[in-house]
Amino acid sequence: MLKAILTVLLLLVPLQAFAQEQIMLEAPSDQSTFLVEIGWTPADIGAENTFEIRFIEPETGKKVEDVVYDFAIAQAGNTVLERTDQTSNTQQVAFSVAGPYTIIVDNIDGLGEGASFPVQVTPEFQVAWVLPGALAALFALRKKLSR
Repeated sequence: MLKAILTVLLLLVPLQAFAQEQIMLEAPSDQSTFLVEIGWTPADIGAENTFEIRFIEPETGKKVEDVVYDFAIAQAGNTVLERTDQTSNTQQVAFSVAGPYTIIVDNIDGLGEGASFPVQVTPEFQVAWVLPGALAALFALRKKLSR
């Protein structure tokens, strides 16, 4: 019985790791002065998503440091979050509902250039949701086999 429980737990661990994988997004700025890269670590609805933002000089491929930019999120054409004059390479955002959004990085280094990234926010598959059901099924199976 213990072996069956451990097997189920080992099978579920990769699901949790998959839910935390980073999604890489990249786009050139309007005038192609910068290549904007975003590493998005999705989270479940209501939890903090992490956006790691990097600015690359396209000709050299080198990271540009100390860039000031505006960060916004829009849904259906409406701005749902706006942060101006950002210098942090990381933004934390909790989405309240699933659906399509646009991540907007704008006014990069005061040049008026920007880049936008369409994303689809979906509920994450949570191990915590599956584990109680899996354990209940194992105990039911154990009870049935012990008859």
